[in-house]
Amino acid sequence: MTKPTAVLFCPGRGSYGRDELGFIGRYRRPGPVADALSSADAAREAGDTITEIDGAERFRPSTHLLGVNAAELIYFSTMFHLAELRERYDVVAIAGNSLGWYTALAAGGALDPTEGWRLVRSMALLQGDISGGQVLTTTLDEDWREDASSRDELETAIEAVNAHGNGHFVATSIHLGGHEVVGGSDAGIAALLKILDKRQIGDREFPFQLAGTGPFHTSLCESTAQAAKDKLADLRIGMPDTHLIDGRGNIHSPWSSSPYELLDYTLTTQVTTTFDFTASVRAGIREFNPDTLLCAGPGTSLRAPVGHVALAEGYHGIGTRGELFESELVAID
Repeated sequence: MTKPTAVLFCPGRGSYGRDELGFIGRYRRPGPVADALSSADAAREAGDTITEIDGAERFRPSTHLLGVNAAELIYFSTMFHLAELRERYDVVAIAGNSLGWYTALAAGGALDPTEGWRLVRSMALLQGDISGGQVLTTTLDEDWREDASSRDELETAIEAVNAHGNGHFVATSIHLGGHEVVGGSDAGIAALLKILDKRQIGDREFPFQLAGTGPFHTSLCESTAQAAKDKLADLRIGMPDTHLIDGRGNIHSPWSSSPYELLDYTLTTQVTTTFDFTASVRAGIREFNPDTLLCAGPGTSLRAPVGHVALAEGYHGIGTRGELFESELVAID
């Protein structure tokens, strides 16, 4: 029986929560990813290992959402989940949201699992030194259609915050389907939350500050990019074996991609400039026309953003939010 084709999306920060406790243990199997996890556990000189943190009896935000812990939990969860997903789907391309881009590099074969872990851990440690945060808001209405007034309000609010000076800085961090992530300094984030009006979409109220994040994908991370270039210059990156879609919507093929360009983009461009996950999903739809838009675990955080883009694109004739929910075009299993 022919497997359905799929473009796979790897999740970023915030995808490993209470419901994901034990995710690694459920999907763990022998092989290179398990070997990489053993290396990750052995590298921890103090504190619990990733295996122990995942296997804890209860979810502890102070532990599970701590920068480097969260990054490694998400990376290994996705990498183990991928093995099962490949048994059921023909994965023709891989993309990722923010941290998920690092996972995509390993999932797509440009990095081996241990080098992928090294990248994830190194970037989490380097970014942990940068103060600031991120706010998640939306520019959609209840029907998941773009609301021009909300878009204008957000742009005006960003301009107003930056006009304050005195350490007030915010900038678009991630285009996340119909949602927007804004990163900035602590003062800038506080000011933005005061300016933006509260909006209720479904059971979620926007905007809100994301836990355990920094001003990722903004100019505040320029020092992180420089440090990453120094620390990871020897990262063993090669040609992928599956098409990769980066945070600009650019496609890196197994036949023509440049490992040098992949490394430069990963350590510099995407660290300091807006990550356009919306463009990644759009490219996956337009260039590969897959049977399924597949959101890997842990969690289900990418289902709505991917669904927003699918609806905007009229993917496979989908015209309404209800039709999208009734279809199997966006899968989370």
